[in-house]
Amino acid sequence: MKRRLLAVMLVAVIVVSLLFPMVALAADPTVTITVSAKVIAITNTQDTWTIGAVDVDEVVYFSVDNTQDDDYSQIENTGNVAVDVEIQGTDFEGGDYDWTLAAAAGDQQYSLYTNGDGDVTYDIEVKSSVYNDITTNLAADGIADWSLKLTCPTAFNGADDGENKTATVTLVASEHV
Repeated sequence: MKRRLLAVMLVAVIVVSLLFPMVALAADPTVTITVSAKVIAITNTQDTWTIGAVDVDEVVYFSVDNTQDDDYSQIENTGNVAVDVEIQGTDFEGGDYDWTLAAAAGDQQYSLYTNGDGDVTYDIEVKSSVYNDITTNLAADGIADWSLKLTCPTAFNGADDGENKTATVTLVASEHV
């Protein structure tokens, strides 16, 4: 009798289950997605360099206080990805004669070299036509020291060319890959 009652109950449960499917008791599944944009950004601690009057063939090192004591500037990666930093320069303009940026100093030509990432040798040429790496794979929040060495022209044209000349050095950061 008990078996028969148990069999009838089992058949009833199966019939009810087929007629009324059971509702899942679990909550709806969700996926949380978190994303942040890549930010490529750098700052530089020194944005001007005032040299003053120079002589023919004079070598001048970057200085924050005009003592020519080979100071360093610092590039800080303020973004959130590792970056490569490159440098490019321009000709000096002003006065009666411009000075052309060249690999070596010459008549009305000056040279500019950097020592990327605190290196003591100035072996990275600053060019006007292309960018050259100063530092690579600078981590987010990382800091790289750098400096400049300027070699003045071997000859100046015109005795009255004592007016101020201005050149620009540009630093560009790109994502390190």
